[in-house]
Amino acid sequence: MAEATATGGIGQIPGMRQLMLLGSLAISIAAGVMAAMWLWEPNYSLLYSNISGQEASEVVAVLSASEIPYEIDRKSGAILVPDGQVHAARLKLASQGLPRGSGFGLESIAGESGFSTSQFIENARYHHALETELARTIANLRPVQNVRVHLALPKATVFLRPKNQASASVMLSLYPGRSLDQSQVSAIVHLVASSIPGLSSSQVTVVNQQGQLLSSPDDSSEMAINMRQFEYVQNLEAVYVERIEGLLTPLLGPGRIRATVTADLDFTTYEETREQYDPNNAAVRSEQISEDRTENTAATAGIPGALSNQPPPATAPDQAAEQGAGGAAPAATPVNQSKRQTRNFELDRTLSHTRQPTSKITRLAVAVIVDDKKVVNEDGETVSEPLATDEIEELTRLVKEAVGFSEQRGDTINISNVSFYDEPEIEPLEEPGLLENAGLRDILKQVLSAILVLVIGLMVVRPLIRSLGLTGSPPQATAATPALAAATAAVEQGPPKPLSFDDKVSVARQLADKNPERVAQIVRSWVQADE
Repeated sequence: MAEATATGGIGQIPGMRQLMLLGSLAISIAAGVMAAMWLWEPNYSLLYSNISGQEASEVVAVLSASEIPYEIDRKSGAILVPDGQVHAARLKLASQGLPRGSGFGLESIAGESGFSTSQFIENARYHHALETELARTIANLRPVQNVRVHLALPKATVFLRPKNQASASVMLSLYPGRSLDQSQVSAIVHLVASSIPGLSSSQVTVVNQQGQLLSSPDDSSEMAINMRQFEYVQNLEAVYVERIEGLLTPLLGPGRIRATVTADLDFTTYEETREQYDPNNAAVRSEQISEDRTENTAATAGIPGALSNQPPPATAPDQAAEQGAGGAAPAATPVNQSKRQTRNFELDRTLSHTRQPTSKITRLAVAVIVDDKKVVNEDGETVSEPLATDEIEELTRLVKEAVGFSEQRGDTINISNVSFYDEPEIEPLEEPGLLENAGLRDILKQVLSAILVLVIGLMVVRPLIRSLGLTGSPPQATAATPALAAATAAVEQGPPKPLSFDDKVSVARQLADKNPERVAQIVRSWVQADE
């Protein structure tokens, strides 16, 4: 027995062999069960991610109560559910008000009033609800991923004459690769300022996740004015470039034109007030005439003085002759006259107030490069040829009309014809293979699982059952050597040929070495037969 063990190995021991066969059978059954479980295991899809721990616990509780299977990703903490139950799970959670988003809004104060709630708690809860509602509104902007809003609202009181101003700060977390322009930042600032009573836009500060200040508290500062002017110039130049490319692209083809416009603008503000009178266009508005006349026929008499010392009236020579011939002349009559005249004229007056525009274009510089035209030669090949002079002149005329060319301003336009660099053709993307189809993957998964179960059953389980003798057929001895295999086949199938003496001796030796008990039994049967 010891000699057979040393020669044949531990696998020839009957008890150990059965243990090994049973172990192999158990492993095969476990592999089949695992394959079946893998076959019927559902594919999980993302339900929600980036939610707080409190909301995640509430979502898991609702899924458990609804008997919806779920998994939690260990790395990201995302909640996964089977593919066919994603929409049902979201509808179920939406009916419960989950997930709530970035925080509790005005719904947090609904139905929370009671005698045990203090005024401070109510004010704090309302303050937090306002911040959350503003954050939800701002988060609807496409570039914004997450928002936090902080409000500093002073307490209303009638005992303080100088009241503190309300202020707000907004923390924006943008999606990677996205940014906000100045108009969007101004929109956020005015949105927050319009939502809080007594809050001015100058008291709202907007900061991104990089710590950069996006809003300027003082829009009237010199830096803010310069930034607005710079953005205005850039937008104006972009409009001119778009006009040029939109006009010439249908003529030359897409990608065969590049244009650049440099605009010089004068942002100086001019204000002028003028009052002008026209003397040639006058009209009498009012006229006043005063006239006095005094006549006295009596001779001058009385005490000598200013009134009695009157000069004699002047007489003509004829009257003097008559007086000398006829006697004494009659006394002359003194007359005093006074005339005053006042005339007022209404002159034509012009009062004008002129303010020049602050963004006046002083000069435009336009540079355009055009690719060579593509033509087909006699051999049928597509070649490039430069544009003719008249063609370039025609393009120049079109560009002048597009930008509003003015020689008085000193505008310049330069169009050059060059050969563009031909970029290599981009290889088309490979179409997705059959294995990338989710439905096909599920079918292959089921087929492979079925094949694996069949292979385990036919190649492992069945031979093991036969080896253990569970099928009712005796196990067949395995030939260790070619000679023993030939002898065994000869014994089982009937000897087609007689064995030689050497073969018989060799078979007897091998049988004695491999199975001494059987040899002893044969010898014992021979002895009993001889008796």
